[in-house]
Amino acid sequence: MSIKIAQWRPEYETGNDIIDEQHKSLFSTINALNSAMLEGQGEALLGKTLDSLKDYTTVHFDTEEKFMLDHKYPDYVEHKQKHEALKAKVLSFEKKNYDDLSKLTNAVSHFLTDWLIHHIKDEDKKMISFCRHGHWSESKTDHISSVSSDNKLEIAQWRTEYETGYILIDNQHQSLFHAINALNSAMLVGRGEELLERTLESLKIYTTIHFETEEEFMLKNNYPGYLEHKAKHELLRQQVEEFNQQIKIQNTSQITITVSHFLTDWLIHHIKDEDKKMIAFLRQKREQKQK
Repeated sequence: MSIKIAQWRPEYETGNDIIDEQHKSLFSTINALNSAMLEGQGEALLGKTLDSLKDYTTVHFDTEEKFMLDHKYPDYVEHKQKHEALKAKVLSFEKKNYDDLSKLTNAVSHFLTDWLIHHIKDEDKKMISFCRHGHWSESKTDHISSVSSDNKLEIAQWRTEYETGYILIDNQHQSLFHAINALNSAMLVGRGEELLERTLESLKIYTTIHFETEEEFMLKNNYPGYLEHKAKHELLRQQVEEFNQQIKIQNTSQITITVSHFLTDWLIHHIKDEDKKMIAFLRQKREQKQK
């Protein structure tokens, strides 16, 4: 059973490709938490998902706040205060001690969905509109505000062929796709370097959550390819850690390009080759249990 409580719609588009991709990534993360709850795994993923959201919203808020400061947005302080309110709310969820964790999981997913949708529709679209059509020269606005449709390049395009049939895993994959596209969009407007380190940190946390989800599925169902699959997860973790080290000593712009292409290539091939093979086995196992 799949219920997307955070459904992306054209009306949520701000016109800024970096911000839109970051929003889509957050939508997919919220949907993954909701799907985990429906699969009976919401409690296991709640804490880690909150950590991931806390980290990624920091990346996203920093992106928006720098954008507003660059354009001298007059409502910057008010907008920033709303970001701080969300951070405080997420922290309050961490501190709550619910007897029924499923209720907390449900409360978190619905609050985040409601907050994100209203924040995009009310605050972000107003902010983007002002920054794109404000009182500055056309050249400055055009250069910073958004990637044009002609230049926009989604290097990680989600396709139906990547669907595994397990909604929780598919939502986690989609969140990673959008995070990669946000980094690529930032690179296209000359902002890849400032987002790279934080995006890598966010991806490190979120891939850990995703890998643990897959590995739990495999262990629970005695998947014969578990060790081989887990070894490929470890290789990505090591590569991300290597990128984090390279940032400190090499040209960041070059690493940004390498990272975005590596992650896209790895993710697509891993889904098509390893994940679909694993899911086919798990589905067969589930069907056998239902007979």
